[in-house]
Amino acid sequence: MGAGLMGPAIAMDCINSDEVEEVLLIDIDRERLNKAAAKLGNPQKLKTRVQDVTDRQGLVEALRGYDVAGIALLRWLNVDAMWGAIEAGVNAVDLSGPAEKDWAEINGAAEKTGVTIIPGCGVEPGLTEMLAAYGMDMLDSVEAVDIWCGGIPQDPKPPLDYKIVFGGPYLPLRPGMVKVIEDGEVRYVKRYTLGDPICFEGIDRVLECFYDGFPDTLYEVEKFKGVKRCTEKTVRYPGYCEKVNFLDQCGLLSREPIEFKGQKIVPFEVFSKIIYPKVRLEEGEKDITVLRVIVEGVKDGCQTRYTFDMVDRYDDERGITSMAKTTSYTAAIVARMLGRGDVSEKGLVPPVRVIRGDLFRRLRRELAERGVSIKQTVTTKREIS
Repeated sequence: MGAGLMGPAIAMDCINSDEVEEVLLIDIDRERLNKAAAKLGNPQKLKTRVQDVTDRQGLVEALRGYDVAGIALLRWLNVDAMWGAIEAGVNAVDLSGPAEKDWAEINGAAEKTGVTIIPGCGVEPGLTEMLAAYGMDMLDSVEAVDIWCGGIPQDPKPPLDYKIVFGGPYLPLRPGMVKVIEDGEVRYVKRYTLGDPICFEGIDRVLECFYDGFPDTLYEVEKFKGVKRCTEKTVRYPGYCEKVNFLDQCGLLSREPIEFKGQKIVPFEVFSKIIYPKVRLEEGEKDITVLRVIVEGVKDGCQTRYTFDMVDRYDDERGITSMAKTTSYTAAIVARMLGRGDVSEKGLVPPVRVIRGDLFRRLRRELAERGVSIKQTVTTKREIS
């Protein structure tokens, strides 16, 4: 569901799998569907359908008979897509996830229907938490979990040195407070607070990062409950935070309506309309996705650190963005796990709960086969008394 930047990459990966018999690509826009189908080579396995996901009856009819749905929609449409999947009796993976207020109702309905829905199953959310859980599983006890992730243009340009790499008409700008754990206590900091500069192999600029709030799904991992520090930060080119904070201070990121010449307008909507032509990812523009997860703790009496690093780049051969690769391939691989029956738990099930052990190793191996490589480094230090 969704023929924007992410959905066609999920479709492509499933089309290329011998396990998959048919792929249906759904979107509300016929022109977008035709363009995606043409880029995919109009293979025999591919069907397309114009469908509004808010039309419940039509969506259920479209999904019925399929094994797994991939939800690659704007965030405010994913709940409609989930309800459609549940009523059609179809398992699903979602690149984002429902709002907290919808979680319990969706979970209960999916359990009752015998459907598995895996939310937040992309690169972030998704791969970052699964890597953190993988690192925690290898330790006897966990002291710290730190996550960095970001999608950035290969050739940054003003005004923000950033392009929308995930899709949709809106920049991911959400001023507010985000959660961290410091000294074993939950605290809150402003989202666009700078962290220490960070470097990645193969990128010749020092990058900046800002606090973005760690995912609550980490609490699904038993060893996480005693953690002394946890942070998640988003990575950008230098200067991004300063510009975003300036925009926020000017009131341009506010979602509260204001009066303008006798009409109600929302500043963020107006700002988004103006800036979108400057920040949309144009055809052929290249991007980079960076990720680092560090998990620290004790193993066999030694202080041990697991570091996972990824620097992924645009696929020139297939013309696929790095963000589409890292996000959509993750979702497609997990979707086929659902199709095979590798995940038995029903309901709304975060990937960190079920894609563990052998299943996570399989995910990582299949990503590597698609050119998405994650480097693992282990550092140990034995305390000398």
